[in-house]
Amino acid sequence: MKPLPVSLYTGDVGHMRHHPRRHSLRYRMVSLLTDIDGTARNDRGIAGFAFDRFAPVSQHAADHGRGHGALRDWVRSRLQQNGIDFEPGRIQLLAAPRVLGIVFNPVSVYFCHRADDRLGAVLFEVANFHGGRQVYAFDVPDDTATPLRFACEKTFFVSPFNPVEGEYRFRLDRDEDTLRLGIRHYRDGTCIMGAILQAERQALTTRSLWKAQLAQPLNTLATVGGILFEALRLRLKGLRTYAPRRGSTDTLPRGL
Repeated sequence: MKPLPVSLYTGDVGHMRHHPRRHSLRYRMVSLLTDIDGTARNDRGIAGFAFDRFAPVSQHAADHGRGHGALRDWVRSRLQQNGIDFEPGRIQLLAAPRVLGIVFNPVSVYFCHRADDRLGAVLFEVANFHGGRQVYAFDVPDDTATPLRFACEKTFFVSPFNPVEGEYRFRLDRDEDTLRLGIRHYRDGTCIMGAILQAERQALTTRSLWKAQLAQPLNTLATVGGILFEALRLRLKGLRTYAPRRGSTDTLPRGL
């Protein structure tokens, strides 16, 4: 996977809960793939869009990582913390943008490329409704493998209907036109639930941006509203709920 030009992705997110009750949820999603710094982080010529300043649609580095300081330094420290030893070149971030200043990203993906543009690592930044964020980092020894597959222990509270315990399995496939990201949560060898994003890529231009916004005018609010409505339905189905661990990364993004 080589770095791509600044891009807009439109597609569908599907959730399927398998245990202890079957339940599904689907919603539309608009995301951006952009460099986190450098000359490619250029918003000139895209009306109504900006990096790191207010605009009807914008992307802010402060919405990720520690929420302050250079995002590259934070990514580098996360790589080192996970034993991934290379100096990243271009780092690209796939995330939903702010719309009228509002944003919520359940999962953001960092593509960390080597100096020769080969993909060297992938980071998944997971957020919850309690203000917490956690990162799962993986090295990519062979960037020609298709799809990329990763697995790790689940260490972070996300859904009130699942305890922290379990295992995540990630499946990531991306070419120049499409992206497919699947995440499954296993516990005691059983798949509890899964989520999948299937999206199509196009260049980020004034036309493509506003076409996407007209089709999905309240990107973040629609996502959050849909998740909360489905949570109510699950509660009515009698699912047990769990609380986040206070004082941990479940509620403290600065702990990253």
